[in-house]
Amino acid sequence: MDANTFQAEAEKYERLMFQISWSMLRNSEDCADAVQDALIKAWQKRDTLHDEERFKPWLMRILHNTCKDMLRRRKKVRFVSYEEQTLTVQPPEVPMPVDEAIERLQPEYRVLITLYYLGGFDMKDLASMFSVPVTTIKSRLTRAKKHLSLLLKQDEEEKAL
Repeated sequence: MDANTFQAEAEKYERLMFQISWSMLRNSEDCADAVQDALIKAWQKRDTLHDEERFKPWLMRILHNTCKDMLRRRKKVRFVSYEEQTLTVQPPEVPMPVDEAIERLQPEYRVLITLYYLGGFDMKDLASMFSVPVTTIKSRLTRAKKHLSLLLKQDEEEKAL
């Protein structure tokens, strides 16, 4: 894959990459770092991509692994400045109740919902990305939707009171 093709393909998925990294990291600066690091890794490893039609899932897998690495490092030590605490971050444009409910999901469910519904990945791509069978993705998505539904119903009940 030459530089122009790589750049054109990467630009197509830039917004999606930010949405996926946001679903995991919840910090705009970390999201920007993750996207940049993933693109650098992808460029360096572009010779491992055997089928250019699989660029999107291949790139999203690299991004997912990059975000997981950042979360592992974050668990070790995390100092938060006052400015960072007060910084207002704009999440991807999703209706508020759904967005709030998605934010309250467990991280693995949040990523699946983001990739499947916002990213447009099918279950086969997700199975490939996470190195699990398609049936595992189906059951995880079912559980994620069930949790999301419960959160939305709970939110409705709280507003009704």
